[in-house]
Amino acid sequence: MKEPEISVIVPVYNVEKYLCNCLDTILAQTFANTEIICVNDGSTDSSRKILEEYKNKDSRIKIVDKENGGLSSARNAGLKVAKGKFISFIDSDDWIDKTMLEKLYNSMTALNTDIAICAVHQYDESRQVIDDSNPYYTLGFFDETFDNRAFSYKDTKPFLMDVCVMAWNKLYRKSLIDECNAQFPDGLIFEDGPFFFSIFFKTTRVSIVRDFLYYYRINRKGSIVQKAGSQFLDIIDVAELMYNSIKQISDYEDVKYIFFRKKVEDFVYRFEHLNPKYKKAFMNKINAKSSLADDKLFPPDMVKGAFKYNYYLFCNIKRNSIRYYEFQKYKMKLMYKIMEIIYKENGFYYLKYKKHITKIKKNPNIFDIYYNNDKLHVSIIKKIKFKLPFKYSKLEKLNDND
Repeated sequence: MKEPEISVIVPVYNVEKYLCNCLDTILAQTFANTEIICVNDGSTDSSRKILEEYKNKDSRIKIVDKENGGLSSARNAGLKVAKGKFISFIDSDDWIDKTMLEKLYNSMTALNTDIAICAVHQYDESRQVIDDSNPYYTLGFFDETFDNRAFSYKDTKPFLMDVCVMAWNKLYRKSLIDECNAQFPDGLIFEDGPFFFSIFFKTTRVSIVRDFLYYYRINRKGSIVQKAGSQFLDIIDVAELMYNSIKQISDYEDVKYIFFRKKVEDFVYRFEHLNPKYKKAFMNKINAKSSLADDKLFPPDMVKGAFKYNYYLFCNIKRNSIRYYEFQKYKMKLMYKIMEIIYKENGFYYLKYKKHITKIKKNPNIFDIYYNNDKLHVSIIKKIKFKLPFKYSKLEKLNDND
């Protein structure tokens, strides 16, 4: 029997509502020499029955049954039995264009690459619309110089942490996965980053296909990300695994700052959306386990000249006090509103609120406000003066444009 050229790995857990649509689009692929490995991760709904029905209709479908262990363990189980020269991961609540495998395969064979990446449509289930506004998924960070050629991570350093790490919009050469002994971290969510970077840093041959070939379902009711529960703390472990990969590369010193800035943004975003009852645990884990919290590895001097709101919040997360964090956050929001004063003409303030702008003549004898030396200077009725330490790049850009 002829061995499959591509192994498609589909982790399945309680997705009876979406599974048929996913499998139909995989079976309809214009590239037919495939095996479709469906890993039933202990489903308790009718997903297992659906898989059996599809297996009876098409011999390319293979079912692997296992106890529930999460997405990472399901993908790893599929990798163990995969026989194809190339690997594709498709999540069972998503679907794909019928030409996806063919176009990625053609890109890899024509350019002799180890990874091929395609653009992604985000399908917002709550609004039932396709959203193509995020360049992370649309390959918007790749300019035209990346078209029709092989490249390495070194070519992407200006936007390294904006390269989409998701497992499912790619085709991988299996020999590279085996060589890197790449695995998804068992028991963790946000698992794609460690897997991707463990192989992305080991190859000099990656290609992109700008066509939108993958449909990623977001805002799905019941998803782990929607719940924002204790598993959000996994982002700290995942960042450590990614950092371990970055430490191995020759230009670590150049890349670590890019990594730091992106992960700080991720930590703050997840912390802001986290169920409040887990926020203290998040703070504790940051300080106990995250290299990013180590000022010796990532000294504050690294952010001079590029201080951002997120870094300020991250520093307050490290203070390990929820009350202090919330106070500082609301103080910063107030300061940001003050910073919406736009200086465009000597002798006047331009006060902006949303789309409305009001022009007010300055009278320094009564009131004045200005920004200098990283401080907001406020003077009221001449005698009362105070300075508020604050630094925000958007204000600097506004002043630079005057």
